Amino acid sequence: MGKALLRWLLVGVFIGLGIGAVIGLVLSRFVDLPAVEALTTYHPAASTRVLARDGSILGSFSAERRIPVGSQEIPAVFRDAVIAVEDANFYRHTGVDPQGIVRAALRNLITGRWSQGASTLTQQLTRSLGMLSREKKLARKIKEMLLAIEIEQRFSKDQIFTMYANQVNFGHGNYGVEAASQFYFGKSAMELTLPEAALLAGLPQRPGELSPIDYPKRALERRNHVLDRMLAEKYITKAQWQAARQAPLGASAHHDRNVTAAYFVEEVRRSIEARFGSKKMLEGGLEVETTLDSKLQALAEESLREGLVGVQERLGWPGARRNALALGVQDPKEYRDESWPFIRWRKDELVYAVATDVQATSATLLIAGRTAVLPVAGAGWTGRTNLLRLLRRGDILLVRLGEIPADRTQPLKVTLVPEPKVEGAMVVLDNRTGAILALVGGFDFGRSQFDRSMQAKRQCGSAFKPFVYLAAWEHGLSPADIIFDGPALLPDDKGLNTYVPLNYERRYEGLVTFRYAFEHSLNASAAKIQQLVTGQAVIDVAHRLGVKEPLAPYSSLALGTFELPLLELTSSYSGIANRGQLAQPYFIARVRDEEGNEILTTKPKVRQAVREDVAYLMTHVMEGVIQRGTGAAAASLPGHLAGKTGTTDRFTDAWFIGFSPRITCGVWIGRDLKEPIGNHMTGAVAALPTWMQFMKGYMDGQNDAVRQEEFPVPAGVTLLPIDKNTGLRAIPLCDDAVILESIPSGREPVECSAAAHALVALPWLQQLAHYTPRPGEPPTTPEAIAAVSSRRRHHLHQSV
Repeated sequence: MGKALLRWLLVGVFIGLGIGAVIGLVLSRFVDLPAVEALTTYHPAASTRVLARDGSILGSFSAERRIPVGSQEIPAVFRDAVIAVEDANFYRHTGVDPQGIVRAALRNLITGRWSQGASTLTQQLTRSLGMLSREKKLARKIKEMLLAIEIEQRFSKDQIFTMYANQVNFGHGNYGVEAASQFYFGKSAMELTLPEAALLAGLPQRPGELSPIDYPKRALERRNHVLDRMLAEKYITKAQWQAARQAPLGASAHHDRNVTAAYFVEEVRRSIEARFGSKKMLEGGLEVETTLDSKLQALAEESLREGLVGVQERLGWPGARRNALALGVQDPKEYRDESWPFIRWRKDELVYAVATDVQATSATLLIAGRTAVLPVAGAGWTGRTNLLRLLRRGDILLVRLGEIPADRTQPLKVTLVPEPKVEGAMVVLDNRTGAILALVGGFDFGRSQFDRSMQAKRQCGSAFKPFVYLAAWEHGLSPADIIFDGPALLPDDKGLNTYVPLNYERRYEGLVTFRYAFEHSLNASAAKIQQLVTGQAVIDVAHRLGVKEPLAPYSSLALGTFELPLLELTSSYSGIANRGQLAQPYFIARVRDEEGNEILTTKPKVRQAVREDVAYLMTHVMEGVIQRGTGAAAASLPGHLAGKTGTTDRFTDAWFIGFSPRITCGVWIGRDLKEPIGNHMTGAVAALPTWMQFMKGYMDGQNDAVRQEEFPVPAGVTLLPIDKNTGLRAIPLCDDAVILESIPSGREPVECSAAAHALVALPWLQQLAHYTPRPGEPPTTPEAIAAVSSRRRHHLHQSV
């Protein structure tokens, strides 16, 4: 009796469904449903991709990370897996599966709740497209069925499956099979194996709860269930089924984010969003070609990180980054650092680790699931002989990887590295076009997203001095001309003559050439030269060379007391290197829409900012900074290089900006809160080593022609052998004081003499009686000398 009743019940259900299907066809013409016609122009929301100049992917922007593909780019093994587990009757039903509905209805009656929906792939597509709400209510279910029937009437099964495969959620922000395949397996969907395809096919049911990254056991069970269904539906043989079930998951996170270009990509995001809007950026499938050079970017990132670590080592051990136990982690072995998915596992790479056990002579660490050992000798630079005085269990540390064992069960060998409390930034420009070749806005984008290369404005100290000397060259002065480096009373911000610049070493040099004053960054001379040519002339030069910040002709302007962004100042130096032609910086070369049409193209914008002869005089003097001045530590680098150091009062900012004939590299080091970096942390000490590491790497990667390239000497400039101390034409008596000097044509000096040598050899106070200031040049007076004596007693520092 019971079996007969059940049989008649099922017959009744099928008859009802048949009648319902007919009624559904009629109702679908009258019930208020979303317009299916919109699907005829279906384009799934696609990510905007950001590319380096070599075509490599730097990153992407999307609300849903998706890479749309056509039906021919979806492998049959994935299609079979999805149909087997989600909709076995896909090719037989017309949008609604009566058998599935019966099964679901019986389960719902037994459980007493609406949990089984028996949705076909077509019905799931309506939900993933947002055409209907996802709430499990009868009214929504009826509309969903009617809509699925209408979709099946308008589109082929192949079209429906392609839309489904491009649309559904696979977890971790990945939508569509291609994005999922690249994320979980690092390869295209067409390369998927049977077990890999089965794993992906099982994810859309509950992508968060079945993630192979977060819940590998659940994911394995779900994958094997998909394989069971494929065997049951005869899509695979038993031998294939057995082999696939024995295969490991093999899934891991393959992020398309290029961590070495994180700050650069963020600048691109801001620019694209400002130009095209958020919706177009996140869903429009744009392709953004940038100016970034991948190799130089990696070199810049490494150079800055190593430079900041070097600064912190000089300052001392700053302590661990934080402690995992203090973050609420019960066991350090459970800690997962957000940077671990991006580790490249290379020797000397800097990575974060968590201490799982600390003893006096060694510590056991965990790095992305691998064990590492830190011996006490690996922390020798700290001066400590007991690791218990440095570390605690749970501490999160920065370490340097040693050789990487091929066997993952073997422990890694690491050394302790201080995570810098100081920050920094670097910008690299193509002198001829203004293209930004590399940009780093800080030590770690994960630690701070603030871009110090473009967003920060800092006092630049003596890195501002090229503008002062350029104004002097424009006024007809020469690098071989003499200035008296001595104290002078200059107008303060109230116009009173109370300001007396003091050199970094708190002493004066007396009679020096303009070149010597620049090479050794003499503050008193720079301030006098500004007064000589006027502050407004200096400001005019700075603005012509791209400085956009407002400046005022205060006496301290020459010493870089105004705040400028690193990119702006680096661009100005690039204009000097490029024969006085300023190329406007840019980082987006072109943008293409989803169809490949160019919708934005950037062409270099170049203009003559200062005369070519004036720019060369400055370049030649800046070469001297590296040959024998404050940047002399870089004298051993290959190639023809020029640059300038910069340090601000109290050592809060350290700069070095320098260039070759082809590129300009600017480096800033400091603290975000404008506090002192540390005692004697000048531009030469804190910033120059980073610049040197980058420029050495750059030059090592160039051919001989590039390494030997010189700055061309323009018309209007003569190169003469000059006595570097007197500024006069060299004679045999000058001996090793002879340099090749750039002289404006018609300004050639007279020959040197024994009397000139004797004069410059005198103490600076005795030289004073033999020097006549130029018109407009502030004199060194007894009052100024007395004011300096008073300031020295207060130990005030000036920039260098």
